[in-house]
Amino acid sequence: MSPSDTNRSNVAIVGGGCSGLLVAVNLFRNGFQGRVTVIEPRERLGAGLAYSTSFIQHLLNVPAMGMSALPEQPGHFLEWLRTNHWPDAKPDSLAPRKLYGQYLQDVLAKSLRGGGESRFNHIRAEVIDATADANGARLALSDGMTLYADKVVLALGNPASCPTPSLLRRGLEDRWHLSPWLGHALRVRFRGERILLLGTGLTAVDAVLALQNQETPCQVYMLSRRGILPQVHNLRVPLEARPILRNRRNLRMLVKEVRGHIEAARRADLCWRAIVDGLRPISNDVWQELSAEDQQRFVRHLKKYWEPHRHRMAPEILERLDGYKSSGALRVIAGRLQETSSRGSASQVQVQLKGGGAETLDVDRIISCTGIQENYASSPRPLIRSLIDSGLARPNNLGMGFQTDGQGALLDAKMDPSAVFFTLGPPRRGELFETTAVPEIRVQAQALAAQLAQSSKPDMFSASLASAAL
Repeated sequence: MSPSDTNRSNVAIVGGGCSGLLVAVNLFRNGFQGRVTVIEPRERLGAGLAYSTSFIQHLLNVPAMGMSALPEQPGHFLEWLRTNHWPDAKPDSLAPRKLYGQYLQDVLAKSLRGGGESRFNHIRAEVIDATADANGARLALSDGMTLYADKVVLALGNPASCPTPSLLRRGLEDRWHLSPWLGHALRVRFRGERILLLGTGLTAVDAVLALQNQETPCQVYMLSRRGILPQVHNLRVPLEARPILRNRRNLRMLVKEVRGHIEAARRADLCWRAIVDGLRPISNDVWQELSAEDQQRFVRHLKKYWEPHRHRMAPEILERLDGYKSSGALRVIAGRLQETSSRGSASQVQVQLKGGGAETLDVDRIISCTGIQENYASSPRPLIRSLIDSGLARPNNLGMGFQTDGQGALLDAKMDPSAVFFTLGPPRRGELFETTAVPEIRVQAQALAAQLAQSSKPDMFSASLASAAL
């Protein structure tokens, strides 16, 4: 690419994880002839936060048959897995996440063959500011570069950490990790190190697996208000017919109805998982039919119960956790963190137990694994703040992501859909109930890429950018 072209692109994709990569893949598979630029600080595209792990123990929580990057080829990932790494992989196999990152890179490489390489660019930087005019968008990058783009896809994924009350961390900043994915948080520092994980969801489970699969033994505590671990997949449970819901506009009645379906399944000697999984195809429609008040009630009161049942772990992971608990290397505690203080080279943690009473733990480090709870209305990420402050975007009613139209176009301060800025995946999670997993992201990426390919006019765009850059 010549120097004069480095600051121009027909489509700029902000974020090079799974969702950003799949938009690029689908653009080229649709025969898009324009220039595509991905702005992603990581060296490897496709890995993102989810698939950049180096631990082979971290498994996908969706069977291989459901993880194809290409909706029209459901067995694509399974065949890749069999050809490259796992000859006897089965449709219900749960593959290591690091392999899925490699798979996504291969999918991109194949989509670029035949000339796409010359029209594809990866800039290792972050977008810190964005403006728009009649010619498209102007993106300011962290390396001082400016990129002009006709269309911008915000494939922002999830941040590596979520806020933790600063009062609890005061004086313990060097022993408190805001995320297991930042720095070397998951490296055991010395024999017998005592590590407290805040949270008992899938992120915390990943942290346990990483910490307990090192040569240096450690003691791990998992703490959450209810001490609920994710439920376990039963891959032999067939998917039942989609439950019929007659009270989709009233959360209280809807919950009662779903419980009734689960109880009926139990009486018929069927598994509750079949009901939960049967809801997935209609969950976004049901979510959008609920009032804003009922959506807020769900997030406040029910989300913590739904997620352990909806986002489950592999049976072999439960076996490992049970083994760690039996050996004393892992303890799961139901309670609330009340107070922290420094105690020499360690920290003292006061826990209010769920069943009553209190307990004091001496720990060497604390790692926050409470999952993603980012509020876009107060997000510290510079690009999100820039878009909202300038009126180019607005947070949705729950604060969880942007407000968008049905195609993923950002709604501006006047509630008008943008002709320039689009998003998919996690930034739509307040608008869509299911939007963070591959089966949903791949469909969104395909639809968005088709829309962009149809609306972009590379020749006219290049002329307008050339004049804008002068």
